[in-house]
Amino acid sequence: MALLRLPDELLALIVSHAIPEGFESLCLACRRLHTLCKPLIKQHNVLRSQFRDFNYYEKVQDPSFTIRTSFELIARIAEEPVVARYIQHADFEMDLRLPVGGRLWLMEDSGYRPDTVRDLFASSRYLSGADWEGYFARYERDLADNRYCQASAAFLLTLLPNVKSVVLPQSWTCDEDTEKLLEAIVDHARQSNTTSTNASLSRLVSLKTSFSLVTQQGFVLNKITPLLALPRIRSFHGPSSVSHIGARNSSSPYPSLPPSVGETLESAHLLSSNLDGPAMEHFLRCTPRLKTLVYSHSSKQFSAPWDICALVTTIVKEAGSHLEELSITTRDFTGKIAFGTTTMRDFARLHKLEIPLDLATCVLRSAAQLETKESIGKDFVAGADQSHVNLLMCGLVPASVTRLFLRSDEWKRRNDVHDAIGFMETDDGVSGFKGRPQEHERTLETMFQGFAEKKDAQLPSLKEIRVSYPATAGEVYKARCKSLLPEAEKVGVAVHLDGGRYPDVLDFAGL
Repeated sequence: MALLRLPDELLALIVSHAIPEGFESLCLACRRLHTLCKPLIKQHNVLRSQFRDFNYYEKVQDPSFTIRTSFELIARIAEEPVVARYIQHADFEMDLRLPVGGRLWLMEDSGYRPDTVRDLFASSRYLSGADWEGYFARYERDLADNRYCQASAAFLLTLLPNVKSVVLPQSWTCDEDTEKLLEAIVDHARQSNTTSTNASLSRLVSLKTSFSLVTQQGFVLNKITPLLALPRIRSFHGPSSVSHIGARNSSSPYPSLPPSVGETLESAHLLSSNLDGPAMEHFLRCTPRLKTLVYSHSSKQFSAPWDICALVTTIVKEAGSHLEELSITTRDFTGKIAFGTTTMRDFARLHKLEIPLDLATCVLRSAAQLETKESIGKDFVAGADQSHVNLLMCGLVPASVTRLFLRSDEWKRRNDVHDAIGFMETDDGVSGFKGRPQEHERTLETMFQGFAEKKDAQLPSLKEIRVSYPATAGEVYKARCKSLLPEAEKVGVAVHLDGGRYPDVLDFAGL
């Protein structure tokens, strides 16, 4: 090996520059290199254990290991730059503020040097001459006031060359300066000559956001999309959406985005969101490689009826050729569901599917409405025209699906047995309904009608069905769920009843 012909002085220099990425490989290469690495092994192991999977923490026994805020982490990196290279998984969710009377790491115990942190800001390739001074001024001001600092949290993202997953702080906000900085990070990461030694976030695969403590809602996806243009990003997870807020403040409903945004995304978990059909269309057109979509609908911010059928139709149209896993559920949903109909039979590759029973009920009600306009307010499910729903599972489930989960979410929010009609019409003429236990019982009966006879022809790939079985459900509903077992087992389909518990999702990728 030509490398071993070098004198020990040069080899020791090479070893020091290989930390942390190539250090362990050099250690194992041969006896001579191991001897040169040996004095550094202990410190390497300490930094790896402390920073590889990083989250803000406090270690009472050893204050030097306490890092609770972005202020402290930036100060530590300024003192020991190699620390930033160890971080591969960064959970910044709890970057809030110090407890009353708390002290910053290094600032009292080890002699904090403001000039070192100042130099770190000043040398940033992502900030111009004027910008870095403003960022550093906010860092110092918010540090003195003991409060969360958006400038500090955003600047921290410029220091992480080897990070693969990031969880943004709960207090994260997107202002003009933050968006500008994110765009600079992405532009640099996408340059053809970029390596992990000179570009932050260039290796980022997974991005997760939290429910914002500042806005009391999920992030507006339009404001975080610069990071979805990173060259290796594969997964996005959080209570975010291309929301009504983003739409109303724009000259056009859903502004166009750069072609690179979302082009590598394979998994999206949009939790506690509120998307209509056009918003979902806007998102899916930016994500042509998406394989997993997990969407939970919330009515926290908006009171309009949820047009779930329009949402499903949009997903089928825009992602039907490539989506492999789909979950549609509700979270903190107390509203109505708009009238409509849809089908999922056009999905070509979908093999895992999770849907609320309210979707099937909506299809059945629409079929009944086609049968007779005069029956509005009566038992739509029982009177549905079977010519419109003669396919197994109401024609909703694609032939490619192997695992199906049917959820009955109304027990999570409220067992509204006394809602006599469950039907409404808004001022704009949009009809809708609120799911009831009795309706879900009859919906199940219709969905599984002739299951053994129709299964092989209509659902040849189906192997497993899970049906929600909440502890608060009535005995009639429980009995109907249990009655599904024998008929399904005749044709080799395993049916699982989730009694007394509520799984979040059906084992989807990334969860």
